[in-house]
Amino acid sequence: MQILALLIIALTVFLVVRRYQTHATLFLSGFALLITTHVAGLVTGESGEAESITGLFAFDLFAMVSEAFSSRVARIGMIIMAAGGFARYMSAISASTALVQLSTRPLSRVSNPYTLLAITYVAGQFLNIFIPSAAGLAMLLLVAMYPTLVQLGIRPVAAAAVIGTTACLDLGPASAASNVAAETIGISPIEYFVRHQLRVSVVVIPVVAVLHFFWQRHCDRVEPEPSGQKLQDLQDSEADQESAPRLYALLPILPLVLLFVFSPLVMKTIRLDVVTAMLISLAVGMSCEAVRHRSLRDALGGIVHFFKGMGDIFATVVTLIVAAGIFAEGVKATGLIDSLVALVEGLAMGSGVMAVALVLLLGLTALLTGSGNAALFSFAGMIPGIASRMNAPVLSLILPSQLAGGLFRSVSPVAGVIIAVAGAARVTPFDIVKRTSVPMIGGVIATLVASHFLL
Repeated sequence: MQILALLIIALTVFLVVRRYQTHATLFLSGFALLITTHVAGLVTGESGEAESITGLFAFDLFAMVSEAFSSRVARIGMIIMAAGGFARYMSAISASTALVQLSTRPLSRVSNPYTLLAITYVAGQFLNIFIPSAAGLAMLLLVAMYPTLVQLGIRPVAAAAVIGTTACLDLGPASAASNVAAETIGISPIEYFVRHQLRVSVVVIPVVAVLHFFWQRHCDRVEPEPSGQKLQDLQDSEADQESAPRLYALLPILPLVLLFVFSPLVMKTIRLDVVTAMLISLAVGMSCEAVRHRSLRDALGGIVHFFKGMGDIFATVVTLIVAAGIFAEGVKATGLIDSLVALVEGLAMGSGVMAVALVLLLGLTALLTGSGNAALFSFAGMIPGIASRMNAPVLSLILPSQLAGGLFRSVSPVAGVIIAVAGAARVTPFDIVKRTSVPMIGGVIATLVASHFLL
């Protein structure tokens, strides 16, 4: 049965790589794995029919999907949708652009091009805390910073590669992956970010920045000088954007400030969750828009961007969580994960080896699918059980896995952010991946080492 399960998983990877719709493919593969397990149980006389939800196995498959939607949307789904809606609203009122412009303006004063690239990565990773979309942040930086980098003598492919990795760690309470990891551990997203993510990221970020410095310089030395780069398209995009008051740069930061202040870390008597913080910040943003445009009608109309953002996140991320959860249930039912845990236990090498195994497993999934979220969502539900069997903290397994998903995504030629920056630099995604490979591999190693000693 496990051999057949491996074949189904291999077929799933093949279909995803061939650009079959990811959500439907994961649902179908999850069903196939569950059916395989059920048939094997019938053959061996251990069908588990007494545990049927509806009384008929064929209906049970769809009842599982229904239950998954109900539970996910009510909990983690609402958090992610609120964060996505707020990010869309901040983009619509140009607050995200104001934050990026304010943050990147001082970078033009740096003379050494490779030092500038390293600092650009660090600045972008900081912005990722408030702008959780990897592709969205990359597009903002392509408009705000990419032309400056190229005009200062940096090769377009190097600038694009660094911009494409600015969200490689998926930091912050607005990140979908961070929220899933926090829920898996059983703590709030802000606590996960402040007490655990930051502790590891302060080690990983300098490593990635330094590797960008040396690797981009090495690639420039061994690769021939490219032909001239046209900046007209990006400059036109920048000119078309509506400017916002500089004060608007504070709006994307507001939810994080609220979550930090009204949390057990600072004020124990008042608590805010992510959704409430996003709604309060949305109200503040709408108030600012009413003053800015002197129109209550326009300010109230802007809430449509928030709801559209929520809808887009539901259609892409929340449904992916549900699909990945069904796929994970199928993998779990086949016993493959139990076999992996038993193998590590048999080697008597402890939870550190399991952390490496999970990172590689999720990394391969992210590499093939181009999505760090898909990788984490597929296996997050299994990690508490694995940690229990290994007698290890869930945090020591889930955090390096969550961070590694974004790092491996940044070396995937099918990732949306890589394709976007490659188009801006007029190179192939594989040219970008070559430039991101060494910094991201170094980041994975730094993540594992830091997680082992700091968590």
